[in-house]
Amino acid sequence: MKRRRFAFAAAFTIAIAAIAVTNGGAGNEPGFDTARPAQLVPEPGSGTIVDPILSTGDIVGTYQMSGVPDGLGAYKDNHNNVVVLMNHELGRTFPALPPGVDARISKVVINGQNRDVQEAHYAFTGAEGFERFCSSTLEVIEGTPWYFTGEEAIGVSPLVGHDGSSIVMNAETGVPQETPHFGHMNHENVVPVERIRKFMLVTTDDDFRIGQPAYLFAYIADSLEAAVSGDPSRGSLYVWRSKNPAFVDLVKSQTIAGEFVPISQAENSDSTELKAAATARRAFRFARLEDIAAAQQHPGRLYFTDTGKAGENNVNGALYRLDINPSEPTEASVTLLLDSDAGDNLRRPDNLDTSAHSVVIQEDGGQNRVLVYDIDTGTVRVVARTPNLAWESSGAINAQTLLGHDWWLMDVQAHPPAIPPPVGFPLAPQPGAVYGPDGQPVPNTGFGEDGQLMAVYIPDST
Repeated sequence: MKRRRFAFAAAFTIAIAAIAVTNGGAGNEPGFDTARPAQLVPEPGSGTIVDPILSTGDIVGTYQMSGVPDGLGAYKDNHNNVVVLMNHELGRTFPALPPGVDARISKVVINGQNRDVQEAHYAFTGAEGFERFCSSTLEVIEGTPWYFTGEEAIGVSPLVGHDGSSIVMNAETGVPQETPHFGHMNHENVVPVERIRKFMLVTTDDDFRIGQPAYLFAYIADSLEAAVSGDPSRGSLYVWRSKNPAFVDLVKSQTIAGEFVPISQAENSDSTELKAAATARRAFRFARLEDIAAAQQHPGRLYFTDTGKAGENNVNGALYRLDINPSEPTEASVTLLLDSDAGDNLRRPDNLDTSAHSVVIQEDGGQNRVLVYDIDTGTVRVVARTPNLAWESSGAINAQTLLGHDWWLMDVQAHPPAIPPPVGFPLAPQPGAVYGPDGQPVPNTGFGEDGQLMAVYIPDST
């Protein structure tokens, strides 16, 4: 998934004519608008509007969109355009296509008024050797947009991936820095926590392995620069646990007091050692943590989802709230807001983002709906869904300061009905593991999963 606010196809048909267009430039000049139908459909009576922007296989100049779009981040540039960074959850550790292509990050410039694409290129080309970038967060810190994301892949050959590492990238320059000290894990997202005494990043562990717990991690330092440096004298890795170690589950509306306890970098030498260190500290055992996003009006408050997993304390998914003490960020409580196992109207929640009064939640593996949770009333309403249950919407970010009141950016991963796809199943043309002299992927050199970037208007989602 993501982000930040400073930040219908009836079947999987993908016959695409690769149409090259001239970059539109800045301002109100016309640009590229996908000709493909929307891959997300409004819920009847919801008032939702879906505007597809860019689809897998579309070509803009020398850029062609790859498949499996996931986490998003966006900000406004000096020309008042909306710059969107978009993860592609590609990698050789998972049978996704095209073969030999690792995680990519697209950088797409959009006209904020008509939502046409002005230009695009890859900030991460897929040749860097990182696996499956999942959710992401873009935050403007002291005037610079920073993009945080990580690998949802651990324990693979040292020739493939970085064992669940992460990166911080200057979104303007495209210069990344690897941050393995933030934790070797199945990263879902890495989220800065603002308006507290220390600089803090909270990371959710999307451990989908049966029998393996998922933990809530953090990195605390004096500043962003100190955190990124990895200097152990200037910052530390932490994991969250209940203050009552005998406490292993919550019921709806219950709050438990907890604390972030430190883990040394020696214990973060690889993903296996980190998991063992968290277990030894009696860290709270979640099922399968998914996305996390900061609240807009409460310093130190975040919302996060658990998609659930067989054999754990939640099977079908939950929405939690994390409240960090702004004065002492190692002190933090967790509240269970929605519980699918108890009958609440959500199933296998995944990506999310917040506004002042709402949390927009995307499901993965249930009915694959887009939901709005009303923070004030605790109610849930359905606003959209994918037209194919094999697909999932992802990457939701609040775009109200970028596109206008009640607008959000999100994408769809149009998965095939089986992995690997059945023989003869149509796949979208896209860049494969072929790179031009400029280092950018060459269009139409591979085939893989479909997907789409879109703007979504959701009434009363402020």
